[in-house]
Amino acid sequence: MLTPETVTLAQRLVNRQTTKTHLINEGFTRYSLNSKEGLPSWFLDDETKHYKPNLPITKEAVRALREKQRALDARPIKKVAEAKARKKLKAAQRLEKAMKKAEGVNQTADMTEREKASQIEKLMKKGMVKGKKKNDIKVVVAKGPNKGIKGRPKGVKGRYKIVDARMKKEVRADSYRTILSSLPVLFRRPRHVADPYVGL
Repeated sequence: MLTPETVTLAQRLVNRQTTKTHLINEGFTRYSLNSKEGLPSWFLDDETKHYKPNLPITKEAVRALREKQRALDARPIKKVAEAKARKKLKAAQRLEKAMKKAEGVNQTADMTEREKASQIEKLMKKGMVKGKKKNDIKVVVAKGPNKGIKGRPKGVKGRYKIVDARMKKEVRADSYRTILSSLPVLFRRPRHVADPYVGL
């Protein structure tokens, strides 16, 4: 992991401001020769956080790391990048398809130049436009202010469908009848037949 200290050290080595031997000599300090035998774990954890040398850092190193982090943050997420690539590919495919159709129209001898230009313009516009969006149907539950309402509910735009508990039960009953009709006769529930001897 890159830190300002490591970047500063690398810059010093590249600029020949220090040498490998000098770095080895700097490694022998009071921080490196401490004995850790018999010390409690909480003390060792505290020492690893605070008892370490303060290495000098430069503004250039901090700036370079910040610019690198900004570049990493600016990169799109993998899924977003894949979605954009798919979108771009589909747009190119639509344009290529429109170009092929335009070539076919251009080679047609039964049309005038004006008709050809108009047809090619329509094809190119169609090739540049995205695919049609599906019209979502908004579901409105028939309760509260929408209970027993006739006409369009307030605040609802576009296509809508009003549903209630009765409709839910009817849909469930229809699905049950469909399942029963697909079963053999032996597996169907027998209907209740009145006993002729009852009441005699």
